[in-house]
Amino acid sequence: MKYLLLLLVLSTILWAKNIHCDADTDCFYLPQKIINTNKKVPALLYLSCTGAVKSDLDSIKFIGDSLGWVLFSCHKSRNHRDVLLNDKDIVRTYQKAIRNYPIDTTKVFIYGFSGQGVQALLEMFLHPTMFRGVITECAHAQVLLFAPWDRLKNNLIFLISREKDWNLNANILMHQKFQEHGIKDTIAVTPGEHSIGTAQDLFKAVKWLRQNY
Repeated sequence: MKYLLLLLVLSTILWAKNIHCDADTDCFYLPQKIINTNKKVPALLYLSCTGAVKSDLDSIKFIGDSLGWVLFSCHKSRNHRDVLLNDKDIVRTYQKAIRNYPIDTTKVFIYGFSGQGVQALLEMFLHPTMFRGVITECAHAQVLLFAPWDRLKNNLIFLISREKDWNLNANILMHQKFQEHGIKDTIAVTPGEHSIGTAQDLFKAVKWLRQNY
């Protein structure tokens, strides 16, 4: 029992060292494989409907480890909050990330589910050179009103929906609109209802981004 408790304590210490969270509760993960290298690497910004926390990054650390990407999250951005306030905090988190970590600023991507999937799309529309691409999960299409079509030719979009998602038709519509405007995108429709998917679903989307940037 004593050794089990020691192992749990050591695991917690290592987990805390791997993911750094600052005073804003924004969290950052730098994979071991890119520590002490001069290489600039891609990055993924994670948004959560309730405000991303350390456990969100912990659940997808294997993506950063496998691909050698920096992962980071914005805690203040969340649903039921002014989208422009969310944008302000997302930009602030982005600036901290590129200042403190070896990030290739031409390859920063953003992910969100449902309302934060809409926010993630809005971020790319507002800042198409800041965010090279986006992964959305079960988002709606109203955000298309803000799309600067002529400025998105170099951007990438991975849409995820569910067979029983109430936003399925909206995702199909967005896919059609992106195709019509010559923007590189793809759509994955998986079983289930309007719900967040698995980390493996996100991993597949990130790998598609890597194959296409």
